[in-house]
Amino acid sequence: MEVRLTFVEGANDKDTRGTDLADHTMSLYRWLLMDPELRGRAKASIAPAQPGQGHMGGPLEVVNVVVSNTIALGSLLVAVGAWRGSRPRAPEVRLERDGVVVTVQGSSPEVVEQILRTWDAGRPDDHQDPNQGNVE
Repeated sequence: MEVRLTFVEGANDKDTRGTDLADHTMSLYRWLLMDPELRGRAKASIAPAQPGQGHMGGPLEVVNVVVSNTIALGSLLVAVGAWRGSRPRAPEVRLERDGVVVTVQGSSPEVVEQILRTWDAGRPDDHQDPNQGNVE
């Protein structure tokens, strides 16, 4: 299964240390590559965000992760939460799987369970509309 990770853009794309979205992307990507729980269970890559109409491609702002099973998916979510917890001003991370989007605003252990429940509830197999949820 594939999960697409991006950062929520606000009015100010830089935090107080001047870190921009491309820096966040590279930092998270490196974090995921070094996570021992994901090694051998997930494949991460980075890509430019889809440009808007009339714009050329931008910096690398998307982390795509393909996980081999549900355990690896849980490990990915824990790693994202740990990365957010390590940041002085953690950006909100937008995760998309099978058209269902959640925005992670917190880094507590309960986040993993909430995300998995949201994704399970929004699966097209359940005849529900995929909807966007915020997970704190």
